[in-house]
Amino acid sequence: MNRRIIYSVVIFVLLMPAVKAQEIHRLTLSSAVEMARTQNTNVRNAGYDMEIARHQVWEYTAMGLPQVTSQVSYRNNIDLPVTLMPARIFDPTAGPDDYIEMKFGVQHNAQFNFQVNQLVFNSKYLIGVQTAKTFKFLKEQSKNKTENDVITTVTQTYNTILFSLKNKWILENTLKDIDKTYNEIKKTFEAGLAEETAVDQIQLNKLTVENAIKAMDRQISVQYDLLKIQTGIDINDSIVIVDSLEGVFENAGIEKSLIQPFDKEKNIDYQLMKTREEISKQQITLEKSALIPSVNAFYTHTQSGQSDEFSFFEKSQKWFPSNVIGAALVIPITTSGGTISKIKQKELELRKVQNNKALLEQNLQLQVNTARNKLAKAYDTYLTQKKNVVLAERIYKRSLVKFTQGVITSTELTQVNTQYFNSQSAYFAAMLEVLNAKAELDKILGNNL
Repeated sequence: MNRRIIYSVVIFVLLMPAVKAQEIHRLTLSSAVEMARTQNTNVRNAGYDMEIARHQVWEYTAMGLPQVTSQVSYRNNIDLPVTLMPARIFDPTAGPDDYIEMKFGVQHNAQFNFQVNQLVFNSKYLIGVQTAKTFKFLKEQSKNKTENDVITTVTQTYNTILFSLKNKWILENTLKDIDKTYNEIKKTFEAGLAEETAVDQIQLNKLTVENAIKAMDRQISVQYDLLKIQTGIDINDSIVIVDSLEGVFENAGIEKSLIQPFDKEKNIDYQLMKTREEISKQQITLEKSALIPSVNAFYTHTQSGQSDEFSFFEKSQKWFPSNVIGAALVIPITTSGGTISKIKQKELELRKVQNNKALLEQNLQLQVNTARNKLAKAYDTYLTQKKNVVLAERIYKRSLVKFTQGVITSTELTQVNTQYFNSQSAYFAAMLEVLNAKAELDKILGNNL
């Protein structure tokens, strides 16, 4: 038995370095947002797309730079081809049907070739490079849009956790009050001054709140895991929420967002649409450039060696150089209307993009008005709930005194308790609604970037 224990301890010690230590992350709202900017999977993938586009720009640009190739070849003519020549060429007395078998060439042939091609002028290439750069810019904007969406999502998740923690705090305080009341009514019952039903009612309330706390703990755990995924934190690590719901609410700048004017140029969706419009215009120019002549130049250097013996690595081997320089002018004459058809298609695509851009402008204005109205309504609800929770607290405290004096029953106290709990929960829910509405408005106004 002792050996088994020793073996188990040894194996555990050996495996310990392979186990990742659990980290604890203390997150404020701002730090959670910053982590999401750099560690969120969607944001990182958008960054990779941007890098891919950057390399694609260089790939296209390199097509207009010198293209250098070289080739080394070797050919072994094991059996040289035989050609029949009229014998009279060498012997005038030979008959007309007489031929001489002759072999031309040598058995070993080697060649080294070096060639440079240069694009001198090609309007399609020049416009294509510009289009590739615009496409890269589109990917940069797409990354900004992904960040904008992720920031909004992380903000709302963080706010929801704050709200859940507040609800748990309310439940825990309510449980403390119920425990105090339960102990008092139990003593009163034991003294014969209260009914057993009153004791049972309070105990029932106590069990209900205890179960609610357990359910809230499970809900918060799920919300923590969601925030970990959104911020790129390992699912096995722990999170400690630093901010409070009241603190985030006070620093949110609600009034500023309500009166902030809408500038469509700051909206990321509008920026993307403008870039797509520019790409569509460049596509038209690109198709038109196919009608413009292009010029290419080249230079070729060749070294050839021939021998009946394989002597290419010997100093005595002769090499015969050849140099060629040239240029080509390509003049498009006709594509039987194919190019014109492509141009027309791209022009129609541009009109579609422009129509979508005009529609987006209208929709963005509608979204801003809707989001602003939603925020204003949520804020009005918050102000109302703020007053309600003060009144509910007064009523609850008075009812506690009345209950201990035997003026009201346990059922009446339960109703007041529930009313107070609901008013507190509604108050914090109103705060959450305001914060989430502001996050949506900030997303449209472009405040996240």
